[in-house]
Parts: sequence; structure tokens; C-alpha cells
Amino acid sequence: MQKKLIALAIAGLSGAAFAQSNVTIYGVADASFDVINISGGSGSLSNNTPNFTRVSTNGSLIGFRGTENLGNGLNAIFQFESDAKFDNGGSLGTSRDSFVGLSGNFGKVLLGTLTAPTRALAARLDVNAGEGISSNTAVLGKLGGALSYGDGLKGFVTGSGISQFNANGRSNDTTSVFDSRHKNAIAYVSPSFSGFQATAAYVANENKTEGTNAINTSAYDLGLTYDNGPVYIGGTYAELRVKNDAGNAVSSVLPADTKVKEARLGGMYDFGVATIRAIYSRTKLEGSGTDVKQNVWGLGGTYNVTTNGRITAQYYSANDLDGTTADDNTGAKFYTIGYEHSLSKRTMLKANYAYLKNDDKTSSNGLHGGYDFGYNSAGFAGDEIKVSGLQLGLRHAF
Repeated sequence: MQKKLIALAIAGLSGAAFAQSNVTIYGVADASFDVINISGGSGSLSNNTPNFTRVSTNGSLIGFRGTENLGNGLNAIFQFESDAKFDNGGSLGTSRDSFVGLSGNFGKVLLGTLTAPTRALAARLDVNAGEGISSNTAVLGKLGGALSYGDGLKGFVTGSGISQFNANGRSNDTTSVFDSRHKNAIAYVSPSFSGFQATAAYVANENKTEGTNAINTSAYDLGLTYDNGPVYIGGTYAELRVKNDAGNAVSSVLPADTKVKEARLGGMYDFGVATIRAIYSRTKLEGSGTDVKQNVWGLGGTYNVTTNGRITAQYYSANDLDGTTADDNTGAKFYTIGYEHSLSKRTMLKANYAYLKNDDKTSSNGLHGGYDFGYNSAGFAGDEIKVSGLQLGLRHAF
């Protein structure tokens, strides 16, 4: 009798184990030694732009993901992913793509902190393995530096006006609001139909408040991609709305009802030994008395010089702002070249050089704040500021 009870207990434990989700632990450890050189500027800005060295942990992360088979082709899915900034003792959290959802023949529905289609398209067309000083986020979607944030919509509505640069922040994430992950988001991802796939994301207006200084912020992001063989093509459209329901100005720069729109189109062709990539984006801010537009375009490519080594290069140009409050010479030019050498399937040595030149009027009015390196940027901006960086690093994925 006792043996039967033990056998039943073991069988019960075994059944419970099979009912659990399949969990995978994964991550990236990516560190580099960077030499940053800053020149140009005028007045007090030029006196506060030192040259310096640093250790950056770029896009280092740790994550947990899992699935549970619910039957009839339905699965529960989850992911918790955190930055792992081990160069400055930063704590872990769920600041990266972290969500719970369902997947099946209908596609996927996700809830949490998400990468929306606009950000995903730019990341796919960047030539670099992971993030760093050479990322195309240096100029994309920033509207003269006015839309540079590291915390998605939260940064957009809590910053000073719509420009939030920290002159002392040498490890800031200063991607645009469209190139940041969105919190409080829900998304639908369709199945792939002969290479075509659609994604729709919505950011809830969770921060809505009442009163004369009320804020009501929401956004949506739509994307369609074709990924089949050597060809990848994508198009996205995103719209962010910041509104004061009482009819008062949101800030000294933003009127009571402001919309920021971003459209992107890009593609890549993989020849096997080489790739070519291109992207075009158009950013527009519109509201009462404010109508400003900017076009940004970029070209990039990779070439495998050996079985384990490849050269990367890209060029991005942010055109002058075009609108009632814009000036000429408010754009920027961004050049990168690099070499990546794989020591194994998981470990890579990398060397990158990046050069960014702001035009001579990038801080001439309230909309301009200049451009910088994006992830782990120098954190400086202003009239004719030039930022260059040399990066030597090691990347390991597990």
C-alpha cells in the first residue's frame, strides 16, 4: 500500500512538471572601451565639452522567456528582459521587451513593454551587431534633437518642454521617442503569409489627469514587412498625441493638442557575402501655430572579408527642419565604419568608428537640441558640435 502511495505521488509530481512553462534564460554581455572626442560649439557649451574615455556596456541584457502549450494550437507566452549595465552598477528590472500574451494560428497578442514596428524596422536595417556608438538612432526620428528620450512616452511628457538633454549624462539612452520601447502597450502580430507580416501596437493613455494642467497622451504604431529569402522590405507609420483636455498649452513649446507623426520605409538585400540597406523616415510635429517636418535618410552595407570577419559601414543624413519655426542648417551628418570578427558562434570582437556633425543652427530655437550618438551617447549637443568616437569591444551571447 505504501509503495502504491509513493508511486502515485511521483506520478503527480511528474504531471505537475509537464504542466509548467518551458523557460529559457538568455542574454548578451557586450562591453567596449570608447574614446570620445568633442569639438566645436560656442559660448558656455564649448567650455563644457571635454574629450574623455569610458567603458560602455551597450545593449547588454538578461532575459527569461517561456511558453506553455494550452492545447488546440494555443500557447501562453511571456518574456521578462532587462538591461544589464554592469559598467556602473545599474540594477536589473523589466525595462526592455517584457510582456505576457497568447499565440496561435491567428498570430500573437502581447501586453507589456514592447518594441513597436517603427523601432523594429530601424534596428533591423542597422548594420551593427547590437547597440553602441555606431547605431543609426543617432539621428533617426529626433526632429533636430527635440524628440530625444530614453523612456518612451514618459520622457516625452515629463521632460522640460520637448527637449531633454543632460549635458553630464555620458551613458544616456538618447534615442528618439519612436526608437524607444513603449510601456503600457498592447500589440497584435499577424502570422507570416508568404513573407508578409503586419503588426499593430497601441500605447494606452494611462497618464491621463484632470485640471488646467491635465495631460492626455496616447500613441499607435503600425507596420507591414516582407521578409522572404534575400529580400527584406518594411514600412511603418506611428502617431503620438499629447493633449490638454482643458485647452491649455502642454508646455512653453507644445500647444494644447499636439501630434507627432513618424513614417518610415526601408529595405535590405542579402547577397550572401554582402548586404545593402536603405531607410527613409519623415517626422512631423503639428499643433496650433506649430508645423515642423524633417526628412532623414540612410544607406548602409556589410561585406564578409573572411569566413569570420565582416566590415560594416553606414551614412545617415538628417535634413534641415522645414516649418514655421525652423531654420536652415539644422540637420546633421552621421558616418560609421567598423569591423566585426567572430571568435565563435557566440563571441565577437568588434571595432567601430563613428563621426557626427551637427549643423550650425541646431540650438537656435526651442525645437532644436542637436543630435548625438543614441545609446551610450556623449550627451552633448549644440551649434556645430562634432562628436567622434572609437570603440573597441567584446560581445558574447548566451
